[in-house]
Amino acid sequence: MVGNGKPGHERLREALPAFEQPEVWIRFPRQLGDVIFSIPFLYALQRAWNGIAESQGRKIRWVAVGHAIGAAVFSEAHPDFIAESVIEARRDQKPDPWALVRRWRKQPPVAFVNLSQSARLAFAAWLARVPLRAGIADNQLSVLYHYPFAYRDLPIHLVRRYEPLLEQLTGSSRLEWMPMGPERLGGLGGLEKLRAAGWKGGPYVTLSYGTRGFNKRWFPEVPQWTGFAQLAKANGLEVVWLGGPDEIELGKRLAELSPGTLNLTGQTSIPEACAIQSRAWGNVAVDTGLAHTAAGTGRPTITVNGASPEHLINPLGPFALSVRGPCIDVADPQPLEGEVDMNSTAYRVSPLRVWNLLQGLVAESGGRMLDPVLPEAIRGRS
Repeated sequence: MVGNGKPGHERLREALPAFEQPEVWIRFPRQLGDVIFSIPFLYALQRAWNGIAESQGRKIRWVAVGHAIGAAVFSEAHPDFIAESVIEARRDQKPDPWALVRRWRKQPPVAFVNLSQSARLAFAAWLARVPLRAGIADNQLSVLYHYPFAYRDLPIHLVRRYEPLLEQLTGSSRLEWMPMGPERLGGLGGLEKLRAAGWKGGPYVTLSYGTRGFNKRWFPEVPQWTGFAQLAKANGLEVVWLGGPDEIELGKRLAELSPGTLNLTGQTSIPEACAIQSRAWGNVAVDTGLAHTAAGTGRPTITVNGASPEHLINPLGPFALSVRGPCIDVADPQPLEGEVDMNSTAYRVSPLRVWNLLQGLVAESGGRMLDPVLPEAIRGRS
């Protein structure tokens, strides 16, 4: 069943007059990177549907619902972009469909779009008779939607998997990158925290080293990350460590071994980290959520990729580049500290290679190139 034969924008145009304050609720995926991949879809949908509402003298109120790791990226957003962010605070917390049904029966949204596998919220939207319902149909939920679409296990980048849904809802499948700056996402408090940590206003690079995926890490972590920090500082850049609560211990160790660097690990919200990245000279990360926010800001971003399938998950942005090492040893291997997942090739990427590639992205973006200064330790490893 696809919209009873009507495209989504026509169904929306017919439904809007019945709503004094129309709301569109979107359930976002669980992981931060997956949320970032859905933003081009959101951006295109908002432009199309906001235009329809404005033609009728109305303004849509957009509501994001999702997990604290994912939809929290909208928790400080400008109300014209996302008016409300409904967060499932605990990792094991499931959304309460009955609470939503009660809320929606008093003030139903004009549309509900489910970009996750949540059957509970799809069922709640169906029970509340939300006029326009769309969502992922891989979990046999097509009967609950007017506009179902397939998402999982497709051989294309996660961003492009939203194209069929966008075409159903707007009449066009054209996705477009949206700059993820504090103008939409908020988070300017992050820059205040950066100043409080000692930033004097000069150019800086952010380093996002943490990930739950063992084979995504940049081994050997301490010499790789501190080596890059030495390069950045030798070339006149401040170094800012970013990460979540799970990475506090490693962040403290890296900062202690890199005197003069600024450690904000575990001290920022996701919008605040994103705001810091949006003002950076450049950003470096492993394949983690903060790699995707950094690329999404439009600032030069290098992702050191270990084992992830780049054709499916490469960070999206105008100056974003993913780099991995060769599949076999082509030079004397570096000594490795501790256990290493040999399915990854990230350990064959040197700090100097990352530095040179980041310099190239900065030049391409019109930023200021730096005269190369190599610390003695780096010269010995290059």
